[in-house]
Amino acid sequence: MFLKQVILKNFKSFKGKNVIDFPAVITGIVGPNGSGKSNIIDAIRWALGEQSFKNIRVDKGQDLIFAGNNQEGSASFCEVELIFDNQKKLFNSDFTEISILRRIDKEGNNEYFINHKPCRLKDIIDLTASAKIGLKGFSIINQGAVENVFLVSPQERRMMLEEVLGLKNLELKKEEAKRKLEETIINLDKTLALEKEILPRLRFLKRQVARWEKREALEQELKDNEKKYFISLLHQLYTEEKYEPQNLEQLSNELNKLNALIKEKENNLISVKEDQNKELELTIQNITQEIINLQDERSELLRELTRQEVNTEINYSLNDFKNAIINVQATLKKLLSYTEITEIHNEIEKLIKDIDELLIPHKKEVNNKVIEELQSKLNNLEAQLKAKNELLKQNEANLRQSNTNFRSQYDEITELRNKKEEILKLIQKEELANEKYNLKLNDIKRRISEANYNFEEIESYYEQNKDLVVLDNEINDLERQIFRLRRELAEIGVEDQNVINEYQEVNSRYEFLSQQIEDLSKSINDLKILIKELTKDIENSFNQALASINHDFNRYFRLMFNGGFAKLEQIKRNKTSENEGNEENEEEKEKEANDNQPLDETYWGVDIKIDIPKTNLKSIEILSGGEKTLVALALLFAIINQSRPPLVIVDEIDAALDEDNSRRFAQILKELCRDTQFIAITHNRMTMAAAQILYGVTLSENNSSQLLSIKLEDSDKILK
Repeated sequence: MFLKQVILKNFKSFKGKNVIDFPAVITGIVGPNGSGKSNIIDAIRWALGEQSFKNIRVDKGQDLIFAGNNQEGSASFCEVELIFDNQKKLFNSDFTEISILRRIDKEGNNEYFINHKPCRLKDIIDLTASAKIGLKGFSIINQGAVENVFLVSPQERRMMLEEVLGLKNLELKKEEAKRKLEETIINLDKTLALEKEILPRLRFLKRQVARWEKREALEQELKDNEKKYFISLLHQLYTEEKYEPQNLEQLSNELNKLNALIKEKENNLISVKEDQNKELELTIQNITQEIINLQDERSELLRELTRQEVNTEINYSLNDFKNAIINVQATLKKLLSYTEITEIHNEIEKLIKDIDELLIPHKKEVNNKVIEELQSKLNNLEAQLKAKNELLKQNEANLRQSNTNFRSQYDEITELRNKKEEILKLIQKEELANEKYNLKLNDIKRRISEANYNFEEIESYYEQNKDLVVLDNEINDLERQIFRLRRELAEIGVEDQNVINEYQEVNSRYEFLSQQIEDLSKSINDLKILIKELTKDIENSFNQALASINHDFNRYFRLMFNGGFAKLEQIKRNKTSENEGNEENEEEKEKEANDNQPLDETYWGVDIKIDIPKTNLKSIEILSGGEKTLVALALLFAIINQSRPPLVIVDEIDAALDEDNSRRFAQILKELCRDTQFIAITHNRMTMAAAQILYGVTLSENNSSQLLSIKLEDSDKILK
């Protein structure tokens, strides 16, 4: 059997522990009114998770605990355990036996257990839904439930059918998906609000950080350009200036050698010059002495001529000779100022010639003796003069040779001095180049230092990256780029680490929220798809089952009423038509418009359509109580036959049946018990006759319910 056992502990009127076994497919429970037999149904309903106190006929949960009597006090708790056979795996569980237990204490605390392990109420509802038993379907049916078939709305009637058809599990999944969808939408709205709240601050911080991130790029670009600029300046300096220190050193060495040579030459020339001057002075001294001697001879001659009483003409001639001598003296004085020997020689010759010319006219006028003497003297004088002339010629030749050597040495010195001037010019040029080179180099070093670089670092970079050197006409462009980058960096300013930290924190929060929004949006979409798929599966299964139910509903209806027609008809009502003016509905429509809330366009319901033979009764609202019971039983049997639930519990639903319909009712129970286990609380003998086992419930003297297993023939005694 599906339900193997029910164990009651201090539940309602059942004191202590009471065990009820259900070994048969149809079990009848009989007993007088007030004995507590319906408490067994309440116990099963409560253990399955019932939350309505009304459905279990109490005002509060503590009322379920055995209240005690005159002899015994009340219990501190109560519990109900249902034990099911799961060998056919009707439950979604691998266990072959399933135990569902619920306990409540006097404080109203509820505890739930599956196979004696604590669980949630939801776990029990999900488990029982997988086995097609539940509280909203037709698993537990009492007289009120029969009437509810007609009293409930089409939507509730559909829900009852879905549960008994085993669609409850799908409905639970759908409801769970809807619940999750609503929660996800709420979370999405909250997350969007949080994102919207931090977004302005994030944008502001992002702009700031972006500028600083740009600063890093600009700094790197500036660094690269500066290095390229500096190595280009070095390359230009090293190649275009072409300054080589060894050139200046070489020129200085050449200059020193040349100075020494010029000094040596000049010293030699000075020495030769001094020798020549000495020789010239000596020659002049000799000539002067000779002139003095000539003057003495002239004086002597004059005395002699006076003694000879030379005539006036001779006197005149002597006067002329005196004048000539005076001229010679003057000439000699003039010669003393000459520096060239050649000119002295010429003057001497001229002097001799003048003397000859003065003497010739007077040779005839003097006496022979005087003439002879004078002639002799003159001859001596001429001889001397001739000797001197020869000496002068020799000196002249020597002087010419000396002058030639002097001029040669002087020209050589002049050439050396010219060469010295050229070297000095070259040295000056090299020194200027050196100074210019050093000025440029120092300027480059200054720029490198101002840019916070080390000169050695730049030189090393230059050696390793000569391919980065730009052309001379590009250096100015590179310099302008550097100025531009420095200006941009100055405008950006220095980064604030606090702002960066805040940005990282806010951005991390934003990314987290964005990821949440993405995940939530995906979840919403997935849940919508799931809801749509579940709705489709439910509708397909429900439509198929409804066709079969209608077939059996019509068959059982015709059996109960000896003809006629009955069916379940699906109706469709727009949700907005049921909630006009409802503000919540307006909010839902608004959410749907925003694609945040999936709003069912239609709700499906089920209505009952009947046609009782030989009457015009076509509406269930105008049926009598007995007729309603027959219609409800026909529908109940059709649903059970279609859904084949493992367990159905009925509580005196056959009370209003006459004998014929009671017989039909019992016959249908026997027909349906092939797939369904029935537990029937009844007073109807036909129903009792259909049961394989009967339990009797009686009220003991201490007002507690007692269970008895009875035979069918003893049931009348118990009922009395």
